[in-house]
Amino acid sequence: MSENAPDDVIRQAQQQIAERQEREDRERMAQVEGRMRRETPWRWMFAGAGAVLLLTLLFSPGVPLQWKMYAVVHGVCAQEHNIFLGGVQFPLCARNSGIYMSFLLTLGYIYAIGRARAGRIPPWPITTVLILFTVIMGVDGFNSLFVDIGQPHLYTPDNFLRTLTGMGMGIGIAVLLHIVLNMTLRKNVDDTVPVLGTWWELLGIMAINLLALAAIYANLGIMFWPLAFTAFFGITGVLYMVALLLTSLFMGYEGSITSIRQLARPATVAIIPTLIILTIFSYLRFWLESQGLIL
Repeated sequence: MSENAPDDVIRQAQQQIAERQEREDRERMAQVEGRMRRETPWRWMFAGAGAVLLLTLLFSPGVPLQWKMYAVVHGVCAQEHNIFLGGVQFPLCARNSGIYMSFLLTLGYIYAIGRARAGRIPPWPITTVLILFTVIMGVDGFNSLFVDIGQPHLYTPDNFLRTLTGMGMGIGIAVLLHIVLNMTLRKNVDDTVPVLGTWWELLGIMAINLLALAAIYANLGIMFWPLAFTAFFGITGVLYMVALLLTSLFMGYEGSITSIRQLARPATVAIIPTLIILTIFSYLRFWLESQGLIL
């Protein structure tokens, strides 16, 4: 009996640990389910608010849809050096179109390749390329600025380069914002998996971006609305995601999310500051233009 006592003690300890772990798992699941039930009305509110805003954008009378989109982002986009597709002007300028189309395409791509919970930066060679993309856009941006203000410059800028370099920046923004949101809000973040892990994954999103670029500069009019909406929801999406992050932190959601559905309440509330910022900035810029204070 005495020889078996240590083994019995070990088995009892293991059993107690297993039972405690099982209780903790049940309690955790109960908490998740409770939060999910509390979030259900907010999911309906979020869906309703989103539907109202989209229907208002699409069907409110008075001006063409592309100009309503132009007005919404007028305060957060330069809207100079504009691009046209099928004879219709984009709601964003060339560079911002590249940035925010690429941002939204990259974000969708990250989820499509199964990296929804990824929280690790890409390997350093890939991260270096993403940083280089940002530097290249910065160089092109300053070169374009020097041309606009009549200063010496390296080369003659054009909208193709503005859009192309903007797309590189957009990939980096999507990767960074995805990591920040996951590491800040997710409880089940996988910080061992990089958002983009291989060169093939980086080349995949670059290829998608280049197809969008080709559609614009081949003047494929049929692609105007898909790409215009991608750029529009890209720029408003970045602003909204920042508002969502801050709102979620303020409401105590830090490190507690295992499903995106659990963000229904802060996601609904975050619509308000997003709309306020877009409205105030747009109104202010239109007013300054009407007073002749800016062009």
